[in-house]
Amino acid sequence: MESIRLKNLSDAATETRARADLGEATAEYQIAYMYYEGRGVRQDYVEASRWYRKAAEQGYAKAQFGLGDLYFQGKGVPQDYAEAARWNQRAADQGYARAQAGLGYMHLNGVGVLQNYAEAIRWYSKAADQGNVDAEHALGFMYLNGIGVPKDYREAVPWIQKAADQGDAEAQATLGSMYATGLGLPKNEYEAYRWFRKAADQGSPKAKNALGRLGSASIAKMRWVELCVALAALVLGLWAALEFLLPGKNLNNRRQVAVTLLGVAFLSNAGLALYSFTHYDIRFSPHWHEFHIARYLFAAALIPIAAIVVLPFKKKIPGS
Repeated sequence: MESIRLKNLSDAATETRARADLGEATAEYQIAYMYYEGRGVRQDYVEASRWYRKAAEQGYAKAQFGLGDLYFQGKGVPQDYAEAARWNQRAADQGYARAQAGLGYMHLNGVGVLQNYAEAIRWYSKAADQGNVDAEHALGFMYLNGIGVPKDYREAVPWIQKAADQGDAEAQATLGSMYATGLGLPKNEYEAYRWFRKAADQGSPKAKNALGRLGSASIAKMRWVELCVALAALVLGLWAALEFLLPGKNLNNRRQVAVTLLGVAFLSNAGLALYSFTHYDIRFSPHWHEFHIARYLFAAALIPIAAIVVLPFKKKIPGS
């Protein structure tokens, strides 16, 4: 299967190369991308730069951005930030979002151009309006920290939210921090946990550290309460269950049946409490409500069962 896939890629490269040799800008860009990624052809940054340049000189925006990126990284061409900025500018002027975000980065950091926060905001805004995730996060970051604009948490939130919704780990971690501290958003531990978890699952060290702090700060006391409840329920449940299970007990005796059911309920409740204790982040889990519904159902079952066990009753006398 792998050999077939490679042959198909090679065939596609041959077809694309034939069109590129005829001067078709789209094909020139495609063959450049194949050389850049090593798809269907041997990876070759020099060849990638040659074909990107051919398409770029015909005004193909994606190729202009690709050539600028090669100059930025120094792959296949000497590293030249000014040349990278020039090609990014040409692509950005055509409305290509990735180039606009790249130009925003260059103006923000003074790479290849003079540092200019106003220009960074302008280009990031253009890219973010097209849904570019890097620009959304960067724009939110600038509003959050007051870089080039007055510090405005409320303006930062929607941009960071958009980037987080698209799966940007750093934006997700930032959003988690905002929920955890109440910065620009109502303080919400569940939402903080949810976004920290998403970022941590992508390997964000910042989010992993925040999860530990969030869990230990908000759960520590509750965990010990849960443990005490679990141990008490365990002892009572075992006693109630053994009361029926010991030899000589009569299943027809309603009190013995009730005691057994009481034991089952206590043991179940103890199990749920122990689970909560050993899984400290259950407090922020999406299943938090279902978890407590189960606990409340067991608690509700204890009331009538306990009443049967505790309240006096008259024994039925045979023959009466």
